[in-house]
Amino acid sequence: MNFPKVSVIIVNYNGQPLLEKCLESLFKVNYDNFEVILVDNNSIDKSIEFVRTNYPSVIIIKLDSNKGFAEPNNTAVKVAKGEFVLFLNNDTIVTTNFITELLSVFTNSSNVAICQSLLLKLDGKIDSSGDFIDPIGVVYNSTKAVDNVRQISSARGASMIIRKKIFSDLGGFDEKFFVSFEDVDLGWRTWINGYKVVINPKSIVYHYGGKSHNAIKNEIAFHGFKNQLAMKITNFETKYRFYKMLKFIIIIGFRELKILLDYQFTGKTLMTSTKYVDTIAPKPSIKTIIRAFFWIASNTKYISEKSKKISKSRKFSTSELEKMGVLSDIQQ
Repeated sequence: MNFPKVSVIIVNYNGQPLLEKCLESLFKVNYDNFEVILVDNNSIDKSIEFVRTNYPSVIIIKLDSNKGFAEPNNTAVKVAKGEFVLFLNNDTIVTTNFITELLSVFTNSSNVAICQSLLLKLDGKIDSSGDFIDPIGVVYNSTKAVDNVRQISSARGASMIIRKKIFSDLGGFDEKFFVSFEDVDLGWRTWINGYKVVINPKSIVYHYGGKSHNAIKNEIAFHGFKNQLAMKITNFETKYRFYKMLKFIIIIGFRELKILLDYQFTGKTLMTSTKYVDTIAPKPSIKTIIRAFFWIASNTKYISEKSKKISKSRKFSTSELEKMGVLSDIQQ
């Protein structure tokens, strides 16, 4: 049996208590051929000191500021020696066979590029069984039980593995995203380029999640919304963009009006359908939405260049991805 080298990459920012539990579980896995790269976003706690003292084999990259999620991971991949890179959140606790199970998927298919672990909450409930994208680019998180390997639109960056060569060929995570939806964008581009994204529910990882403060959530909401807009513009072909973006904006408007009316007449929000509510990012305010549109208008060169690059390497059209169920409004 082949045991390819795996580079496990963890991005950290003032997360020492979480990091301690994560690394403790990681170094108990039943797979030996792996390295760990910790990218620290200029933490002011004792994360670095803890890792140096207790896990001297961990490769540490300390950045001079908080650079979010995309850039730190891309930086780590450049020094990674593994054939595969495994992105792992610091707020996770892994099970002993999670790497083995992730790798098992690749032995059966040369066309699989990315595989996600099944993410569970600490109480055992499903946190994520994959992200899915509907035909107008709205993203939702599935929490349905899965028994076997299945295709998903994109994998969660909390625990996902990808062939390093494909990651590099795709240009890695989009660093303009900073944080939020960079994993969705990568998954979507992976499908566009003719590869598959799957989840293996036998690879189990426990995920804390939701540890951000309100001020951070507001910033994540901004990045989340502007990244959604950028992702739709670049990943849909030109002939689909106007129609799908317009429909998306109308749905956002409908959602806001419905929430407002619900609250006006009942005193609470009744709308919960994931057909209209994006379930993987904090809800943006009107101010945040306007700020996101201004960001798009100020970054047309970047958007144009990325669109051309994606178009040049495209293997599957939007209509083909819809037929394949990668872009689907059927709740999965």
